Amino acid sequence: MNIPCACKPAFIITGFSFLKPELTNIQFQNLTLIASALILGAKFNLTEISRMWLKQKSISALSEFLSDSKFCTIEMQRLHLLNMRNTYKIVKGNFLIDDTMKHHTKFCKWIHGVQVLFDHALGTNLRATCIVFLYYSDGKSVKFPICHRIFYQKKSLMPWRRGKDIVHKTKNELAIEMLKWAIDNGFPKCTVLADSWFGVEPFIKGLKRLKLHYVIEIKANLNVNVACQKPKLTPKGRLCKHQFDSVNIVEFFTTVLAGHVCGLGADRDEGKQQKILYHTKIANIRLNAISGKHRLVESFDPTTKTSKYLLTDQLT
Repeated sequence: MNIPCACKPAFIITGFSFLKPELTNIQFQNLTLIASALILGAKFNLTEISRMWLKQKSISALSEFLSDSKFCTIEMQRLHLLNMRNTYKIVKGNFLIDDTMKHHTKFCKWIHGVQVLFDHALGTNLRATCIVFLYYSDGKSVKFPICHRIFYQKKSLMPWRRGKDIVHKTKNELAIEMLKWAIDNGFPKCTVLADSWFGVEPFIKGLKRLKLHYVIEIKANLNVNVACQKPKLTPKGRLCKHQFDSVNIVEFFTTVLAGHVCGLGADRDEGKQQKILYHTKIANIRLNAISGKHRLVESFDPTTKTSKYLLTDQLT
């Protein structure tokens, strides 16, 4: 890598100063030197800076630095968490849980974490590293990653294992582990947002243990418990303990008549008309697959003609 500077800018030294408790002087000097080369070489353009961090020579330089420095990754993540919490004076907001795949070629058998995984977007099996992320967002302008974990399959014969057993944890368990870690290290409790891959009973049970509120997408094939129209009887003619029927959530919302329209209001000064983004219906229900009482929202997008179903513990 060509170093396009004679000395390191003060804002880079200041920006990385929160890592000093975990780094030696020479480690700190090398890290800030690499960062200076990437930022100044990108001509102070945010898009170019992002690309510079991902270019091959940059990755090689960072990889060699991280391999040789031998510092504790978890401790570095903790310092990052505390720095972001104090910088933005965070008191509330949203935890975002998501996972992504880093695709690799067939020649990467020895790269740590690479496994043969099924990519639902591409609809095929491929070699990839699956990473689960925990983000923070205030819902407006502030958003940053807090930490991440690599997802390992139960059985993987990839050579990077070198005969060692990797502890298998589901994506739900990894997400709960990261949330607990963030809270234990002083991050405020926030509302958890996640897509339908996390809309399952084990994950929601974990959120309840941590006393976290949540809004989670669930799949449309789940069922709602509704009061049965006729009393259910046992073979002996007694009333059954559970007097309810299971109805698919799509069918259930056809019986909910009241709804709300969400979108952008009209602006007469600029000549803009009202724009409807979603039609929503709301009901407090109990699901078959997830214990407890919840509020369920059907969100219909008139543009794509598709519906999503959002589950929250907030009943009002």
